[in-house]
Amino acid sequence: MACDPGCQGESGVTRKPCGKMLRRLKVLFHYFKADAAARRGNFDRAAGQLSKVIQIAPSNAAAYNDRGLARQGMGNYRGAIDDFNKALAIDRLMVQAYGGRGISRKLLGDFDLAIADHTEAISIDPNLANAHGELGVAHLCKHDFHNAIRSLTTAINLAPNDPSHLQQRGIALFCRGDFKAAIADLQRAFDISNDIYALLFLHLSRVKAGANAGTALETDAGRVRTWQWPSAVVGLFLERLSADSTIAAASTSDEVAEAHFYLGQWHLLHGDRAEARKALQAAAQSCPPWFTEHTAATAELSRLDQ
Repeated sequence: MACDPGCQGESGVTRKPCGKMLRRLKVLFHYFKADAAARRGNFDRAAGQLSKVIQIAPSNAAAYNDRGLARQGMGNYRGAIDDFNKALAIDRLMVQAYGGRGISRKLLGDFDLAIADHTEAISIDPNLANAHGELGVAHLCKHDFHNAIRSLTTAINLAPNDPSHLQQRGIALFCRGDFKAAIADLQRAFDISNDIYALLFLHLSRVKAGANAGTALETDAGRVRTWQWPSAVVGLFLERLSADSTIAAASTSDEVAEAHFYLGQWHLLHGDRAEARKALQAAAQSCPPWFTEHTAATAELSRLDQ
C-alpha cells in the first residue's frame, strides 16, 4: 500500500502510518470486534462495530452486508433489508446481499420477494447450494411443494452432505403426502445432524407410511443430546408425557404454537380427528408463516378435509 508523501522521511523510511493505513487498521480493528461479538451472539454490539466501519469506509459494500446480517440476527429485518439494499447499490452483483435480503423478506412473510432475491442470486452464481436451498424454503412457505422439492433437489445435488437441504426436502415431501420418500431424506438428515426436528418429522413419516415407528423413535432419541424443547414432544410420542405436560413444557409462544402441531399429530395417531383438527387449526393460526409446523399443519388440515 502506497503511503502519502508526508509520511516518509528523506531516506524514504516510513516514520508513521499514513492516512490510508490508519483507516485500514481501524476498519480491521472494528471488524475484529464485530466478528467476536457476532460469535457470542451479541448482534447488537456487532452492528455497532460495523457502523463504525461504515463511518470510516462508507463505500464498503461488505460492511453494509455484514451489518445487515447482524441486524437480521437481532430480529430487525427491515433494518437488515435497508443495509442489504445499500450493499447492492454499491455492488449489484453481491450474491450474499441478495441471499440475506431474501431471508429477511421471508421472515417478514414477503415470500414472493424472497423468491425473487434467491432467484437473482442463482442467476449470478448457479452453483450456490444455499441459494437453491433458501429458494426451496421460500417455495415451501408458499405451500408450493413441487417447486420447493425441485429447488431443494438442486441444493442437495450441489451439497449432498448438507443436512438442512435434506431435512427441508423431507418436510416438503411430508407435506405433499409422499411419506416413504420423506423417510429417506429425513433419515439421512438425522444421521448427519442428530437434529431433533428432523427426528420428529421422521417419526411422523414412518407412522404415516405404516412402519413400526415406536421402537425406532426410542432408539433414535438416545442420539439427541438435549433436554430442551422440543424434547417433550418425543416423550409425548413415546407415551411418557401427557398432552397437558407437553404444552406445559413449552416456554415461549413459538414453542406453544409448535406444540399444537405435534399434539394434532398425536391425536391423529390415536384416531381422534376432532381433537386433531382443533390442535392443527391452533397451530396454523399461531405459528409464524415461515415455520415448517405452520406449513405442515395447513397441509394436514387439507388432508383431513379430503
